[in-house]
Amino acid sequence: MAASCPSCGRPVAVARPQCVYCGAALPASAVEEAAGQAAQAAAAPSLAATVPEGPPRALVVLDLEGADAQALAAGLGVSSFEASQRVRRGGWQLHRIALVEEAARESDRLGRAGLRVLALPEAEVRAAARPLPVAGGFWAGDGLTLRTGAGPLQPRADGFLLVVRGPITREYLAPRTRKVRTATLDHGYRFHLHRTDDPRPLELDPAAFDFGVPSLTESSLLLLSAWVEEAAAGVPVDDRFRREAPVLQPAGPETAGIAAALGGAGERRKEDEAQVLDNLEQFRFYSAWRACAHRRSAR
Repeated sequence: MAASCPSCGRPVAVARPQCVYCGAALPASAVEEAAGQAAQAAAAPSLAATVPEGPPRALVVLDLEGADAQALAAGLGVSSFEASQRVRRGGWQLHRIALVEEAARESDRLGRAGLRVLALPEAEVRAAARPLPVAGGFWAGDGLTLRTGAGPLQPRADGFLLVVRGPITREYLAPRTRKVRTATLDHGYRFHLHRTDDPRPLELDPAAFDFGVPSLTESSLLLLSAWVEEAAAGVPVDDRFRREAPVLQPAGPETAGIAAALGGAGERRKEDEAQVLDNLEQFRFYSAWRACAHRRSAR
């Protein structure tokens, strides 16, 4: 069980001398316990890459593009207004995550209600949430060449299944003031190129992409967008992640860019550091289940 604040009773998730909620001083035992839990969390694999222990689960997703609002309201037990808003948004939408047997019953019930529904095995989605990072690349006469840890790739448009793109929210959680600071952090962006022959998407980060030139005369995001658009011409593009409310969690370590190049230079005391939060794992999970739904619906 997580350590808790003796004043407000809320869990202590970050090792610091004061409670992040009420500001009360914490006993040394609570700080030590929170520090141990934080170390375990940092050493654990990515949430998107880990399949939870226990009975297998599935994601129930609905295709609400052109769906009947009345059938949706009756099937989900929501108001007509909410149903109409969801239909207006359209596209694939995540309904719930449940045990496989329960998800199958729910899918059958919603299907009989006149809705288009799929039950996606969670293991399949988690596998698609483990992207293959792309370090850089270049555009030549024969198309786009990408550099990955698995070697160079020259993807063709007919080898792509789906392109998912979207902004990454990044914020500071200052440890002493307990306030979120956003002024000094640039938001990120990601492209996922889902392939027909591999469940793992190619992940492109404009801020860490090596274009093979000393300097760029235009925005790296605009240039990479143009490359992706031309390389994946005719492939469906999903950019609806920008409409999702950000779900932030501690950001992973930098693997590229200036932060990685600097390494441990200029290290500060941990109590003076600000925690960086982002929603990159949320984007990866979103991208994964969208691609799985697209793959299964295309069969």
